[in-house]
Amino acid sequence: MPDHRRTRHTMTTLRALALATALCAAATAGCGNRSSDRAAPAAEGARPAPGGTIVRRIEADCKTLNWVLFTTTYENEVLSYLYDKLIDLDRNLEYVPVLAKDWEISDDHLRITIHLRDDIHWHDGVPITSHDVKFTMDRVMDPLVPAINKRGYFTRLDHVETPDSHTVVFVWKEPYAPAMAAIQQIAPIPEHVYGKGDFLTHPANRAPVGSGPFRFEKWKTGQYISIVRYDDYHGQKAWLDRIIFRVIEDNAVALSALRAGEIDEMRVTQIQWERQTNDPDFESRFEKYYYYMPSYNYIGWNNRSVWFRDRRVRLAMTLLFDRESINKKIYSGFAKLVSGPFYVNSWAYDKSVKPHPYDPRRAAKLLDEAGWTDHDGDGIRDRDGVKFEFELLITASNIAQQFAQLLQESCRKVGVVVRIRQLEGATFFDRIDSGQFDACALAWQLDPDPDVYDTFHSSMVPPKGLNHVFYSNARVDSLLEAGRREFDRERRASIYHAIHREMHRDPPYTFVNTVPEKRPISRRIHGVVISPLGPFDFYPGARYWYINTGQDVARP
Repeated sequence: MPDHRRTRHTMTTLRALALATALCAAATAGCGNRSSDRAAPAAEGARPAPGGTIVRRIEADCKTLNWVLFTTTYENEVLSYLYDKLIDLDRNLEYVPVLAKDWEISDDHLRITIHLRDDIHWHDGVPITSHDVKFTMDRVMDPLVPAINKRGYFTRLDHVETPDSHTVVFVWKEPYAPAMAAIQQIAPIPEHVYGKGDFLTHPANRAPVGSGPFRFEKWKTGQYISIVRYDDYHGQKAWLDRIIFRVIEDNAVALSALRAGEIDEMRVTQIQWERQTNDPDFESRFEKYYYYMPSYNYIGWNNRSVWFRDRRVRLAMTLLFDRESINKKIYSGFAKLVSGPFYVNSWAYDKSVKPHPYDPRRAAKLLDEAGWTDHDGDGIRDRDGVKFEFELLITASNIAQQFAQLLQESCRKVGVVVRIRQLEGATFFDRIDSGQFDACALAWQLDPDPDVYDTFHSSMVPPKGLNHVFYSNARVDSLLEAGRREFDRERRASIYHAIHREMHRDPPYTFVNTVPEKRPISRRIHGVVISPLGPFDFYPGARYWYINTGQDVARP
């Protein structure tokens, strides 16, 4: 990953797609890893039993633990233990009830009725009702609330009805193909907690009252967040006593902590996977999981900036970025180049659209055509008195630095200056969310439905949505709207293929690649399942991991 990840929605970040099993098998052959969707075999004598603590690494501190306000995958990783959703996706990408007991969809697709369980309650003992769901949706739809990775799903929602305390009806303005995928995003928050005080600065944003199998315990800013088992949970009780999310931004520091037994799992880089985790001692203590997930890396260009408002310039920047070299040098050939905004193995991705090649000569010609030439002979392109000198934001990631340095050198050769600026995670995302940047290195984890309206429609710019590059293309807008109205898979796919082709011509980003996840997990942890959404981003995910209490270790 070049950088920290964003999540497009509340649960997982992915889309209802099938992983390419053959691709995974080819990429993982001989790598000494586990990439199937089955659970890892438990060690002999391992049986689920209450007790123990595990420590997970997160790569940046959270900004909030308010479910409506969160935007990063790290916040999602914590919140997924603290909150239950109405419905969720299981390991086979099928919808399953969680807070709901069942649901009904009207024949005209305009009404989806959710029936809540009657035994659910918040961590403070107050019952969960339909009014909490409506309160949550009111906050999501409030234009003064920056619910930027959720509101876009509900632009076609007319209103929410609560005919009784255990029934919620989502009423749509028109038939809406991603309606169930939208509802799958919803994890209600408690009205009796958030209904008082300032929603954006509420104390519960740092000490949430949730509904899941774990409850909040402590947050030490920049260091860790701890959660503990909630013994009065309405569903199956968790086995673990406690989970600690330790903030370690630097990959080398994190790997040292993993080896020292200070953390139990982490996402590693390709070099760490190949060269630093293959010794017998490491492999005896860690199971190495290797799997593809619906995601992609990208370089985002602020389309409203003086440099990147012209599509020819954005295309030139893509032609200047040697992605094949990145694949070989950084990912040992295991990454897969992408050419558009959908998961590369999904039905929405147009495989006929090939990634733009590395072509500095054509890039220079496009820059010339856009008026960016060296008028004053100082070696830097300029136009109307403005130097082509921009800032690329990255975070504390070695791979992000390599991405940035490669682009910087390639741009230098054609007279474009790239100033690399590294920021800590929270500050980085604040800048991205507000659109205060020239360019950024980032990654998307994608949702179970290929609708990308909230990411690319011109109406979804900050603070309303996730179009933080301010992309505006009338044809793409029209196609995104059409995709939301189409229920037939084949016709819907043709719409998304057209979006793919248009974004290849008029790119909002430089689409880079999709990279397999590489994650060592301590062998003392049992119950790990790798689904098409990875080990975490499905229901129940990692909620029911367990350890033999005799294998527990002292924790800070």
